[in-house]
Amino acid sequence: MVCIMSRASSQLAFFLCGCYMAALGVHAGEHYVADHHKAGYYVAAVYEHQSILSPNPLALTSRKEALELMNQNLDIYEQQVMTAAQKGVQIIVFPEDGIHGFNFTRTSIYPFLDFMPSPQLVKWNPCLEPQRFNDTEVVSAFLLSRPKACRDEPSQGPKAKTC
Repeated sequence: MVCIMSRASSQLAFFLCGCYMAALGVHAGEHYVADHHKAGYYVAAVYEHQSILSPNPLALTSRKEALELMNQNLDIYEQQVMTAAQKGVQIIVFPEDGIHGFNFTRTSIYPFLDFMPSPQLVKWNPCLEPQRFNDTEVVSAFLLSRPKACRDEPSQGPKAKTC
């Protein structure tokens, strides 16, 4: 169970990081964001909605069906990130299981998980190589549809590049 939860947690952490960067990108040129940061605080929000879930989390499903469900929740999250960013929010928190739900078995959750290679073993930027690994559609699609959140790794040059 530890391996599955760490993948789900990694996916969520990556998603939240992307949301944060997307929110910052929307307001990068606006004066009040810099003022909040200089003052030593950030504007944060917590968001939750009635997640669109698998009708039977114990039943086996295909990766395609899992992606369809998760993408519905991610579309809602994207709308909420943009709304929050327009109101000056810099950090937004979503529920841990808000993308895919809960009450799965070890087997039934598998189609809902994205593969996240170990950063200690593999250098991978999903923006630059979205097809390199199987089962990375959620991470890749989320980042590629949000260019401000998609950056080169700093070690590849002096400036970060958008995709």
